[in-house]
Amino acid sequence: MSRIQSIGAVFFRFRGHLPLFYLAVLLPVSINNYIQLFNADFSHYMKAISTGLIVLGVLIRVLVVGYKAPHTSGRNRHEQVAHTLNTTGLYSVIQHPLYFGSFLIWVGLSILLNNLIFFIGLILFSLVFFRAIIHEESNFLKERFGDLYVKWSLRTPVYYLNPFLFVPTKNSFDWIRVFATEYPSWISIIAGFLLVDLLSFYIAVYDESLLLSIYRWIIIGIGMGISGRFFKYVVVRRWFKRSI
Repeated sequence: MSRIQSIGAVFFRFRGHLPLFYLAVLLPVSINNYIQLFNADFSHYMKAISTGLIVLGVLIRVLVVGYKAPHTSGRNRHEQVAHTLNTTGLYSVIQHPLYFGSFLIWVGLSILLNNLIFFIGLILFSLVFFRAIIHEESNFLKERFGDLYVKWSLRTPVYYLNPFLFVPTKNSFDWIRVFATEYPSWISIIAGFLLVDLLSFYIAVYDESLLLSIYRWIIIGIGMGISGRFFKYVVVRRWFKRSI
């Protein structure tokens, strides 16, 4: 196994945790060496861009999860699972749309901090992180599906969307799968908003409205976590008898 394959295997298995460890290092460094990303005069425009990127990232992930074939592109960590190869829908315009959506969300959230060092650090981490995971998944899919994967990968971009290649999917949209599997991503976004407000409150301005916003994000995050797990493990698995 090559070095990049070893790194990719580790990154894939701990892909939900590694960004948290990286943030634990990046945040103190960027805060103690603060450099403004954009002037306050442009804050409204940058917030609009940030919101647009986050919404677009969420929409991409929802469409991918809702239309993908069962038992593919899951949240499994110990081993990769792919009963079929997704080649239609958003998978026809980019090879890894879930990671692309996540990247847009990360960039959108990082803009809100208005910190150049944090922004650049997150971009650099994303390049290494997603590159390693994509390399690992590509090797798995090539071994699993052979020529079918090779033909699809040759015509489908890896790191950018090409809408002209779009092929409609025949799968029906599965909203149950979306709500049962995507709520951790939505909680992460809420945690990002909470982090921005916490830093603004303790470092920049002590504003009562920010304090209320902090409490709001905490309540929403806890409520979404409880309801999401109840829906997945009780409603879907126990009542509907479905495996997600």
